[in-house]
Amino acid sequence: MSLVDELLADFSPSPSPVQSRSASPEPQLSYSEEQRGGHNACNGILAELDSTARLLSQLNPLLDQIDKYSENPERASGNVEDNPEYKLLVEVNDLAADITNEIAALHKYVAEKYRPRFPELESLVLNPIEYAKTVKVIGNDISTIKDKQNELAEFLQAAIIMVLTVSALTSSSRQLTHEELKGTNESSDLLLFLDSAKRKITQYVSTKLSVFAPNTAALVGSQTAAQLFGAAGGLNGLLKLPSCNIPSLGAKRNQTNIGLGNTGIRQQGFLYFCPIIQSIPMDLRRQALRILSGKVALSTRVDLAHTALDGAQGLKMKQEVEEKLEKLGIPPSNKGPKALPAPDDKPSKKRGGKRIRKYKQQFAMTDLRKAQNRMRFGEQDGDYID
Repeated sequence: MSLVDELLADFSPSPSPVQSRSASPEPQLSYSEEQRGGHNACNGILAELDSTARLLSQLNPLLDQIDKYSENPERASGNVEDNPEYKLLVEVNDLAADITNEIAALHKYVAEKYRPRFPELESLVLNPIEYAKTVKVIGNDISTIKDKQNELAEFLQAAIIMVLTVSALTSSSRQLTHEELKGTNESSDLLLFLDSAKRKITQYVSTKLSVFAPNTAALVGSQTAAQLFGAAGGLNGLLKLPSCNIPSLGAKRNQTNIGLGNTGIRQQGFLYFCPIIQSIPMDLRRQALRILSGKVALSTRVDLAHTALDGAQGLKMKQEVEEKLEKLGIPPSNKGPKALPAPDDKPSKKRGGKRIRKYKQQFAMTDLRKAQNRMRFGEQDGDYID
């Protein structure tokens, strides 16, 4: 019996344990009786993670229904809200937010358990999924990280692996006991199982959004629409969000700036990684996010009103967005050098009037000076010798 099954058995009304689904592509969590017997670590996890058990009791039946509808798809007809598959779609999307919160809680639990062995790991690997995988690979012997680089390279960047290797050599820590290591591995398995279930839900929603939200899927793509749908809690949740908050859905802190360029865009959520935004230059992406998020808010209203079921409005909005972005990318036209205006050499205007004439008379030549300067015609002037 797996740990997931044991958790479900405690909260299930039937005495028989829930069988693990072999047809599911997610990794199965299997624990032998020798691993569970004689240790209190598993019982401690059962007592501490009761919220995870309640979540799994709701999650497994929904995953079975997803398998059922994936194998035998039904054609949507009549009112969409009366379709049982649409109700399942809304239910699994509501549960996706709970899965995200539970993954964060499990990440905190695993970090607390593994901190005595490698305290620096929590600040170096911020992503919960990558942290759990790193814990599973490293285990209790952190000095062999260099020998496990190939396994770590499957989900970590080379720069982070190098920092981990150096940090492990200088880390002051202690070895975990067998019970502590077992509890850490089991909670990491639970975290990875919830992540695989969430990815399965997102994939299922993305395939069904072309039926239940055709315009939003046509605008940003099925995968991005499913991610927005899951983060906001369905069409109703996405409808209540203002367009300026839509780019923030799915945004998380950069894990490290080593080897990564700074884009200058803070809201790098699900919408930022859709094909429309990624296909334009970096300097136009901020404006493109504002334009596209406004159209997503409009397409959500169209889908909720159950109009344009063929996705025509979504395609029209997508064409409008592409035209606007194309205009933004056109460089400004070169008008050439502009000649300066011809200089105006007119004499400056002088003020006239009684006051100005009176002012000028103070500096005018007197009659006596005029008489002195006058010369008589035909008379010889005398010579004056000093």
